[in-house]
Amino acid sequence: MKTEVAYCSGCGHQVRLVFTDAPPHDGHANLQDGAEIVCLDYQGTCSGGKCPTTGSPGIVMGVRLAKSHLNDETFKTIHARCDACGQVSDLEVIDANFALCTLCNATTRWVVLKLSDDSEITLTSR
Repeated sequence: MKTEVAYCSGCGHQVRLVFTDAPPHDGHANLQDGAEIVCLDYQGTCSGGKCPTTGSPGIVMGVRLAKSHLNDETFKTIHARCDACGQVSDLEVIDANFALCTLCNATTRWVVLKLSDDSEITLTSR
């Protein structure tokens, strides 16, 4: 993996980008098929619209970072049953709608319901 620093006009400062699966040869394409750019400085505010640095949808950048586990401290963690694998696990919150299961790496929708006794329950679905 190769790390670069670039200016992000969306957050107004330098960000760290990791390039996965570097091309095995010199060529015109910046990235080979299957390679990804992962922003290590992703924030919740990045999830809306497109990333100005990479041109990818912001939510995609959040999922890439969560799946890479290169900066897990970025994400709030909730404890719930993953609808994909069926296990109760930690889910890394990517935005208000999506979280990533730390056991199976599946993205899932999530919502917190407040109950009448002021307790809360987290529900997930694919």
